[in-house]
Amino acid sequence: MDALWCLLVIAGTWYWVVKQRGEWNLFLANLAGLGSGLVVGMVFTLVYDGLFGTTMATPNLARSLQVLMTSGGVLAGIWMWVANRGEPQHPVARQLLGALCGFAGGATALVLLAMIY
Repeated sequence: MDALWCLLVIAGTWYWVVKQRGEWNLFLANLAGLGSGLVVGMVFTLVYDGLFGTTMATPNLARSLQVLMTSGGVLAGIWMWVANRGEPQHPVARQLLGALCGFAGGATALVLLAMIY
């Protein structure tokens, strides 16, 4: 029953993100819905385990969530920082450079945090 609640939370979050997508195309909205649904599902499992107790929560789920959120934040932050700079002039080149630097920073953060935990 606990897994059913978690799947319901993931599906509800996914549905809500896709419905509120605004100008995004459907593919990107589904990717964002999947990612946010999984993060909300992990948080729900941690809160549910703290309130009622469950066998779904692994002992290191909180650490895994921390590593995931930190690495994702580094990736997005570096990407936005590099993409909003003035150079290179072409916007596609700025986005590609931002993506490359963001993925490198996110992967570095993921490896460092995985070594610590």
